[in-house]
Amino acid sequence: MRRRDKAKWCLVGCLITVLVLAGISVFMPAKLTNAVKLVADNDFASRLRTLPVKEADQERRLIEMVVEVVGVSQIDYQPVAILKEKEGELYLPIVIGLLEADAISVILEGVKLPRPLTADLLCSVIDKMGAGVSHITINDLKDGTFYAKITLKANWQQMEVDARPSDAIAIALRVRAPIFVEKAVLDKAGTPGAGQPKV
Repeated sequence: MRRRDKAKWCLVGCLITVLVLAGISVFMPAKLTNAVKLVADNDFASRLRTLPVKEADQERRLIEMVVEVVGVSQIDYQPVAILKEKEGELYLPIVIGLLEADAISVILEGVKLPRPLTADLLCSVIDKMGAGVSHITINDLKDGTFYAKITLKANWQQMEVDARPSDAIAIALRVRAPIFVEKAVLDKAGTPGAGQPKV
């Protein structure tokens, strides 16, 4: 009975609101127009309108990549992960550590380990906390060092965590998250298909 009463009063409230708005639009159209303009011009509405523009701008700056291979450079014998444009011919070689190379290679080769590696542990912690990995981004290159961010989503919010590219790639591969590189980084360090680094 209480639910019916609540529903009835809710319907009555909606009906009154519609009648009031109809009356205002008939007898005071200028005031209704000004009210709509005020809502449309407030700061929150402005930010909402710019969201699609920001997202489109970000998409233009980010290039999706895939892990082509992990191996040892024939030049300096350092472990290297080579990323390739998903829809292009540019390659991005990133020097990584031995342990990180192993963490990436076991996923690429489908090797099952008896105990979790650090990347597996991080993925489990992220999952247990009710979050998920949206994507990773290799976003900067300074003095020969690459920088990356892991974008997490939780409770309808996104947050970015600073990370080494090798760790970020290892996590992305485990959760099948997209790997992005900032266009500026790819322009600076990318190599064409013909000049693919030898490993």
